[in-house]
Formats: sequence, C-alpha cells, structure tokens
Amino acid sequence: MARCSVCGAPAVAYIRYQKRYMCRDHYLEFVESKVERAILRHRLVRRGQRVLAAVSGGKDSSTLLAVLSRLSGKLGFELVALYIHLGIYDYSEKSREASLRLARQLNVPLIVFDLKEVLGAGIPELARASKRPPCSVCGMVKRYVINAAAVELAADAVALGHNADDIAVYNLKSFLNQDLEAISKLGVRTESIPGVAVGRIRPLYYVYEKESFLYSLLAGLPFLHEECPFVDRRQMEVELKETVNQLEDKRPGLKLQMVSKLAKRVEDYPKPGGSIGRCPSCGLLSSGGECSFCRVTRRALGRPMGPVVREWFRRRAEELGLGASRRSSLS
Repeated sequence: MARCSVCGAPAVAYIRYQKRYMCRDHYLEFVESKVERAILRHRLVRRGQRVLAAVSGGKDSSTLLAVLSRLSGKLGFELVALYIHLGIYDYSEKSREASLRLARQLNVPLIVFDLKEVLGAGIPELARASKRPPCSVCGMVKRYVINAAAVELAADAVALGHNADDIAVYNLKSFLNQDLEAISKLGVRTESIPGVAVGRIRPLYYVYEKESFLYSLLAGLPFLHEECPFVDRRQMEVELKETVNQLEDKRPGLKLQMVSKLAKRVEDYPKPGGSIGRCPSCGLLSSGGECSFCRVTRRALGRPMGPVVREWFRRRAEELGLGASRRSSLS
C-alpha cells in the first residue's frame, strides 16, 4: 500500500506533477493551501470584506464554499452563498437540495433565487421565447443575477468555482478563435466598477478539476453528480477539454503551467472596447443601451425584469441585515 509522503499514513491520492502521495488529511490541507496561497498572492479578499460565493450544487462550487468557509475565520472575511434555481426540470431541484445541504453542513448563509418565482419563467421558457440557445440564455441570466445580488448585498467580491481545467480550456478556445479580449477576462480576479458591477475572484484557479472532485468526496460534501440536460457534448469546449487532458497525461503539470503563465500575462491582452455605462432600465452595467438581461426579458416577458431582480435582492438584504448600511458606497 502506498504511504503519504508527508506523514506515512495510508495514501488516498497521488499528485503526479509533484510525485507525492497523500493521506486524506494532508490531501485536504493540500487543496486548502492552494486556495489560500491564491487568495494571498493575488489579494483576492481583504480582512473585513464580504464575499458572495455562487454555488450550483456541483463539485467545484461545493469545494469552493467549503474551502472559503474554512479560510473565512483565519483570513477575516464574511461569506454568503447564492444559489440560482434555473427552472431546468428535475436537475435544478436536485441542485437546489444539494446546495441547501451543503450550506447547512458548513453553516454558511444561503440565498436561493428562484427564476420562476421571481420572473415567472425559467431557462427553458426564456430560451424558447427569446429564440436563443438555452446555454446562451443561462450564462447571461446567471451573470446578471449574480452581479445584481452582489450589488444589493454590498459584497466586495463574487467568488466563482472555475478550476484550472476550466481556465485552460477557455484560454485555448479563445486563442484558437483569436478572441484575445476574452482572454483578458480569464485572470484570477476582475475589478469592481462602483455602482454597476462587483469584481469576481476565482479561488480555485490553480486547483485541478480532479483535485476539486476528490476534495468534495474526501470532505464528505454533498453535490450533484448529474450533468445539466442542456449540455451539448459536441461543443468545442468538450473536445478541447479531452485534448488538454491527453496532453496533461503526457506532461503532468501542463495545466498548472498554462494557468500560471496566463495569470502573469493576462494584463497584456487587449481589453474589450466600448464605453461602460448603466442600463437605462435597471441601472447596472451595460456596454451600450439596455443590458442583455433587460433586453431579453423585455422580448420574452413583455418588460425588462432587471428592476424586479434588484428589488428582490434589496428586500432579502434588508431581511438578512446585509447591505443597507454599506449600499451607499456601491451607488
């Protein structure tokens, strides 16, 4: 039986790019230390700040919330979680239950935003009414709702569960498409724009997908093992992920090299052009005219729903005692 390279206990994992075996306790510590180093190195969170963690019920967001909850006391930041019920049949209901169990287990406050309850329509209905692909609508809706929540809850940062595999694949896809502006958005953090957008951080930036999965299992975290029914296995990201995994098998540590170099050079890539303004309907970030969320919901539901979403979170913030005393600094 293989033994932990640190303490000699029975090993549960082998880190190929480090050529080290690890027992359960030292493996959990290994992942947590990766996240802590990323937070400190890139100054993702400062003492006294409020972090809104977006959870989906999947393994990565479970690992994200668990590690942040363990580090919040040590690093002195406040943690709140957000789950968006997308109305995607049984999948969303199972994801919600997993997120609720996770939040209870970690004792982290969780806000559940239900699209059908607030908007009267979920992703399937919005996709049909707007005549756009479900994945396109879903990504746009999640980005908007997360940002609206962060603004109204007076969060200083939004934590996302993107892992090293995700970043490596997004980077490669953007390069192949010569979408260099998209690469500029793949850093460990993005900055806030006062009043309209809260900056995003990626604490799992240096954590492999397999490492995140094993962490969730060893830590006993609840998460949904199913894939979203709308995922298209023919998408370019799926094929690129398989290619990157094959390269990683031949060259252990390749993904880490890719994301580490990207983190150092991301500022060299061109930023998206155009002016930054406020949506005339909801007041949040827009690159020109009405924001995508208000435009799509106006077309699908008859009116822009951005103001409704903001008001919902404003009420929740007041009920939870969040945001009210600090909102002036974000408006």
